[in-house]
Amino acid sequence: MDIKIAYFFKTCVLALLLLLPATAAFAEKPDISCDKQSFDFMTGRYLLDGNVRVASKGRAVTADHAQVSLITQEVWAQGNVTLLQEGITFRGDDLYVEGKGHIAYLKKNILFERGDLTIKADDIAFNWDTKIAECAGNITRIRAGEKKKLSRLVYNVAMDEIIEEEP
Repeated sequence: MDIKIAYFFKTCVLALLLLLPATAAFAEKPDISCDKQSFDFMTGRYLLDGNVRVASKGRAVTADHAQVSLITQEVWAQGNVTLLQEGITFRGDDLYVEGKGHIAYLKKNILFERGDLTIKADDIAFNWDTKIAECAGNITRIRAGEKKKLSRLVYNVAMDEIIEEEP
């Protein structure tokens, strides 16, 4: 039994030593808050549960549950997900953030509202550099009372401009 504990301890210390230089390379560590947090050494991810908030560089993700990799700058979130950036708010059930690519992918029950525009969709890919949202799957776009069903929608959030619509 003592050998197993010593092996586990050595493995944990080795994993921490390997992770520390990689996480120190980031210019800004995300601000993370939640009710319960743990770390999975096998995946290198923080496991977050309850009232999760992960914020970095003017963006924030809130959710019921999330996993965060500081090394790959990825975030996976599930349940009551909200993506916030500079007055832009997307809501959905699931989210994956590709931090290095600056893209957030939201899935299931997506809702975006701004002024007289409402977009509901199955999937949205949002590039936070270009502020372009690409929507796919069972899209409903409502603007100024006009409702349209679409298969694809590309929207420039910063300019409040619909770039492309496909029925």
